Amino acid sequence: MRPIDEIIFKTQRLKDLLAKVPEEPTYDKWMDQIHELLDDREQLLAAHGPDLKDADQTVIRQLVDDSQQIARLIEAEHQRLGMTLGTARQERKTVKSYVDPYEDVDSNFSGLFDQQI
Repeated sequence: MRPIDEIIFKTQRLKDLLAKVPEEPTYDKWMDQIHELLDDREQLLAAHGPDLKDADQTVIRQLVDDSQQIARLIEAEHQRLGMTLGTARQERKTVKSYVDPYEDVDSNFSGLFDQQI
């Protein structure tokens, strides 16, 4: 397999993975695959960068376009994670800020006073 073919394959695999963000149970495995593909692709580009000058320019343009799309997908996922983290922090802050009005009452029935009927 030519180096350019391997770069194209890894680029396409990255696009496919980033297009389908998994749910929580497999998210870490998905993220590891993304990092591994990015590292492999970066090493291939560094090792074979000078050789790409001789490659077909349409292939190079497609790789550049795909790289920009990958960057946008990664940025979108980064923003989604930031919003998720912000929501979790806000929820944690809200839970911590709750003050039990019956905390000082010496009774086992204090929880019954704060119920809606």
